[in-house]
Amino acid sequence: MRKLPSLSMLRVFEETCRTLSFSKAAEALFITQSAASRQIKQLEAFLGKLLFIRSHSGLALTQDAISLLPRVRQSLDILEEGIQHVQLHNPLQHLRLQVAPTFATRWLAPRLVALRSRNSQLQIALISETRQKYCDFDCAIRFGDPDDCAARGEWLCHERLVLVGSPLLMVDGGFPPLHTQPQLHILNGDIRLDNWPCWLATAGQPIAGQQSGLEFSTQDQVINACITGAGYAVLDRMMIRNELQSGLLVLLSPVELKSRNGYWLEIPAGKRDMPRVGYFHDWLQQEIRQRSGYPEPLPGMIAAV
Repeated sequence: MRKLPSLSMLRVFEETCRTLSFSKAAEALFITQSAASRQIKQLEAFLGKLLFIRSHSGLALTQDAISLLPRVRQSLDILEEGIQHVQLHNPLQHLRLQVAPTFATRWLAPRLVALRSRNSQLQIALISETRQKYCDFDCAIRFGDPDDCAARGEWLCHERLVLVGSPLLMVDGGFPPLHTQPQLHILNGDIRLDNWPCWLATAGQPIAGQQSGLEFSTQDQVINACITGAGYAVLDRMMIRNELQSGLLVLLSPVELKSRNGYWLEIPAGKRDMPRVGYFHDWLQQEIRQRSGYPEPLPGMIAAV
């Protein structure tokens, strides 16, 4: 006989982890707050472990809860899918994705409609990376270098860095010299990515004195700032394809640098054999391979480059 806590305990545990609130978990599960709190206390007694740190500022997960949550969520997913398979001829498939912010907004989101049109039963949830600590996921698309990917994932593609600016900066049909405009920098944590010095070195431009400018926490923010004419930026061409095609941004130099950084796919242990994960993996690889047909540089390049 299996020694397991009740299903109701596990459901309350999962929902409390998601909301970090007994009252919100109770509301989602249509039970009272006292019932939710009692279920958690019973689960903690069953495990002999404290799962939540209770304070005036709210709830926080203990390390035991963080360790238990992915296993509980995966087990509930499998149970839910099994029940739906019996109930429905073609059951819904819930795919949880954690995606690097700019990749999510600039590359993945515009393609989700096409993905769902190919598989209408695929229900997709994009989970913020800031909630990674507390959330289970089926696949994650991370930003980093091949060393980050080596032990944990499958490499997807390198960035292709180009120098761009907004047509709003043009004067008499041309762009101002490079040194006259602010550099728009991308932060990785508290450290600037080395897009600018690497591109300048490749283009044969002086790096000294070229380190001023504005800093942003994501590439998406830099793209938006560049469109408004806030300065020049060195960006991944794959992330600004629509802006280049529409003319919101213009290539200012033919120099294109293959960055060491890029994107890679992480699939947690135990998820690889799930049909929804395999489907997304194959679709993603196919879409990445087809990312071609970029526009050519437009007139008005910076004369100094």
